[in-house]
Amino acid sequence: MSAIDKPLAGKRIVLTRAPEQAPALFRALNDAGASVILFPCIEFVPPEDYGPLDDALSHLNHFDWIAFTSQNAVRFFRQRQRELDAMRSAPVTAHAKIAALGVATAEAATKEGLPAEFVASGARSGADFVEAFAPLARGQKLLLPQSDQAGERIAATLGAAGVVVTSVVAYRTCVPQSMDNDALARIRSEGADLIFFGSPSAFRNFVETVGKETVTQLANNSAFGAIGSTTAAAIREAGVAVQFESPEPSATAVVESMERYFAGSNPSKVRQ
Repeated sequence: MSAIDKPLAGKRIVLTRAPEQAPALFRALNDAGASVILFPCIEFVPPEDYGPLDDALSHLNHFDWIAFTSQNAVRFFRQRQRELDAMRSAPVTAHAKIAALGVATAEAATKEGLPAEFVASGARSGADFVEAFAPLARGQKLLLPQSDQAGERIAATLGAAGVVVTSVVAYRTCVPQSMDNDALARIRSEGADLIFFGSPSAFRNFVETVGKETVTQLANNSAFGAIGSTTAAAIREAGVAVQFESPEPSATAVVESMERYFAGSNPSKVRQ
C-alpha cells in the first residue's frame, strides 16, 4: 500500500501521552499513514512517601485480591515489589487474586507475572469496574494501588458494596519538568486534525501549558479525542467538545477507531 492510500494519510495527530506510553501508538499511527506530533503533557513518578505502599507489600498475604485499574499501577507496584524483595532475605509471598480494569491492564499484569483472575473487559471507567467486580469481592480484603490523583471514589464505592479496601498511592501523576517547545510551536502554528488525550490529567496539563485561549482556538479547527468516557467527560467539563472517543486503550483499538472516525468525519471539524 502506498503512503497516500493508507487510512490515516495526511492526518496530523497530536499525542499527549507520557513517553513510556507512546511508542506502540506512535508506531501504529505511523503505519496507518498519520503524521504524529509527540507532546507529552504528563509523566509518572514514584510516590513521595513509600510508607503505605511498602507496608502493603510487606503484608500481601493479608489480602484476598489486588486490583489494578491502570497499567501504571501494575508497573510501579511491581517495580517497588522487586526493590523490596532485593532488600530482604526472602521475598514476601502472596496468594491474592488479581483483578484488572480492561484488557490492556490485564495484559500488563500478566507480563509482570500477575495473571488476572478477573478482567472487567468491557469497563470504560472506574464505575464500570466496580459494578462488575464488587459482587465477586464482597466481604473480602482488597489492595488497591493507585495514582495520587485517582481519588477515593473507587475505594469508597467498593467499600460501600462490602469490600474491605486498602488504597495506597503507588505512583504520582505530574506535569513534565520540561515541555517540548518546538512541538508546542508547531501545534500553535499548524494545528492538527486530532489532539488526543489518554487521561483527564493529560488534558488539564495541556490546558495549563498552552493556555485556555489557545485551547479555544485549537478547538475551532482541530478535533479533540479521548480514551474512555472519564477523559472525555473531563474535556467536556472544560467547555471543549469531544469529537472522537476510543472505548479501548490499546494501540490497535485506538487506530481502528480513528480510521472509522476520519472515514465518516465532518470536514468542517478537521484541520483546514
